[in-house]
Amino acid sequence: MLVQVVLELPEELINSLKKIYPGLATDTVIKKVLEDYLSRVSQKQVVQDEALSSIQRLLRSATDTINTYSSLLTELRDRLVEMHEVLENLGSKIDELPSKITIQQVPIEVPHEKAKEKITAIEILKRQKIIYEADIAKKIRNRDAFFDRLEREGAVVLSLKDQRVAIDEEFWSQFVSKVESLTTDRDSEIAKVLDKQEAALLKKLSESAIAYYERSKKKWVIRA
Repeated sequence: MLVQVVLELPEELINSLKKIYPGLATDTVIKKVLEDYLSRVSQKQVVQDEALSSIQRLLRSATDTINTYSSLLTELRDRLVEMHEVLENLGSKIDELPSKITIQQVPIEVPHEKAKEKITAIEILKRQKIIYEADIAKKIRNRDAFFDRLEREGAVVLSLKDQRVAIDEEFWSQFVSKVESLTTDRDSEIAKVLDKQEAALLKKLSESAIAYYERSKKKWVIRA
């Protein structure tokens, strides 16, 4: 069904339109103007639709983002509330601690350092029985004074061929008694009567001519 539209336009407007579309009849010019107008309106509508669609997409994206952050904020709020409750509970337990703690004062005994006992030379000799000068040469500078003091305190001090020797008085008496009981100079037989320390002393005395064995009498003689 066609609808006829009648337009009444000023002559000046028609003349202006003919200048835009020269060579066309009046009805053709008007038709062309209407077509151009409708085309521009249609294009404008398309642009508006596209703009509206873009805005809607942006709104949906913003809404999704807001919803995501909202969820995170809600979770964070719940965590903070939970942490606050834990801290309050911990604080109440800390407040209760003083009433549950009993402090006992335990006396601390400070051990007194045991005074170092100074051991004298004569006491060392009583323990070792024999002190050879060669054994103390690097430890004692004034060895003359050392042996003189031992002799004054009762030790037996003998001069061997290469050194001096200090002997505990009691040990010396027993040693002399054992040596005088020997009837041989064989090492195997001597070892049955004298221990290693005594046998070594006899050997050194023998090397220094302080002790010697008389074969005719089968006995040992000590000249000291």
